[in-house]
Amino acid sequence: MEFTEKALVLKVGRFREADIWTRLFFAGRGVVTAFAFGGCKSTRRFCGCLDPLVLGVFRVGTGKRGTYNVLEEGTLLHGYPGLRNNPRKLGLVAHCLKFVEAVQLGPQGARAVFELLTETLQTLEAGEVGAEMLPLLFKAKLTFDQGLKPDLALCVRCGKPAEEHQGEGHSPVAFSVERGGLVCRDCGDFETQPFSLGAARVLEWIHQSRPADWPRLELDPEVRRQTGRVVDRFVAYHLGLRWENGMYRKI
Repeated sequence: MEFTEKALVLKVGRFREADIWTRLFFAGRGVVTAFAFGGCKSTRRFCGCLDPLVLGVFRVGTGKRGTYNVLEEGTLLHGYPGLRNNPRKLGLVAHCLKFVEAVQLGPQGARAVFELLTETLQTLEAGEVGAEMLPLLFKAKLTFDQGLKPDLALCVRCGKPAEEHQGEGHSPVAFSVERGGLVCRDCGDFETQPFSLGAARVLEWIHQSRPADWPRLELDPEVRRQTGRVVDRFVAYHLGLRWENGMYRKI
């Protein structure tokens, strides 16, 4: 089967003398691995397309036995020079790309994530998003958009509105990673994570926001710490992914 579709190049590697393997994220198909035979020497079929962090339109076919994908041709749409020339931004992008690859998206839900990823790249290229916040925001937004948004209004154990149990300032309710939502103080126990309604509102804001909104986000340090800890543990429990030594690992 042959198809032509827009994709973002996630990874590129060489095998044999003139051939290249690529891992691409297609808007309608998710992550696909394809081989560009002769890609190291071809300037006509793949001009400027066979590099990581390239957005292009690619034509893909299959090998003779139909057991692997063959990259036939590519047309460059955008190379994100504003990211490539900024090591700090490039590091933030790498974190987001690794998360997309680790999630192993198929056709279902891929288009929404593709749009989220390309909008994130555009936002970061055009301005600044804090180094401490971008991976967290992207990871939380992607996870929530895949149908894993936690319950942030009612206690997941007794069903009462969580606001009824909130005191002054950032006094905690709690968060149950396993049940995926807030737990009121009456139902909290040693298995829940200390949390505040301020942090819960941040998670709700992330779900409703777009990457273009992210540069204006400013958080209290304690709220940021609570939010980051819960998102990391939520992703680890529900997606089986943990960030270790510069990469996401299955757990």
